[in-house]
Amino acid sequence: MKTIIKLRILLPLLLLLGCQPSSRKDAISRQLQDYPESRVQDIYKSFCQDNLGPGHLIPDADAARNYLNAELASFRNELDSLGYTSPAKAYCPVGDLGNYVRVDLSVVLDSLVSEELLLHAFIRSANEGKKITPEEWAAKWRGIAEIIRKDFGTIPGAEEDLERLDSLIEEGHYIVHHSREYNAAYHPHYRIVSKDIFDTELKPLIDRN
Repeated sequence: MKTIIKLRILLPLLLLLGCQPSSRKDAISRQLQDYPESRVQDIYKSFCQDNLGPGHLIPDADAARNYLNAELASFRNELDSLGYTSPAKAYCPVGDLGNYVRVDLSVVLDSLVSEELLLHAFIRSANEGKKITPEEWAAKWRGIAEIIRKDFGTIPGAEEDLERLDSLIEEGHYIVHHSREYNAAYHPHYRIVSKDIFDTELKPLIDRN
């Protein structure tokens, strides 16, 4: 009887653990399908944002507003001067858990979401979001890195990027920028918003158009 009880307790846990590598592998595949020019650095950034959120607390709303205004102006200039259009994906989940969503600034330029609404959604997500500790994130990344080595070693510069990221994490640096290749191909301009806030406040406005 005790054995049966133990199995009933352990089985859901084993199933959950068994699903994690597949879920992580699926998330990596999704990233490479949606953004083929991604490098390991960009995959790292997606998973990191999913687990650590936007990365920094935002105590000063005015500074965040000024930065958003400047980036929107820069984005408009890029669209005008370089002749590329707004991305097909107005939003996309990050990582394997989908705790956060990247919301492209095109939703503001296209008047789907107001600048103020996006700003407050971003600030609240940064300040109130649930995050794991940097130590927990480092442990999770080691598992993700093994999946990349095993199944995605053909990503250009994969091993070099993995070694560099290992060194950064050992030094206590967890936040990275997008790769040069990703920036050149996709010109990313977005804000990170928690899934709950996104689903309730932003997604209905974006999807109705």
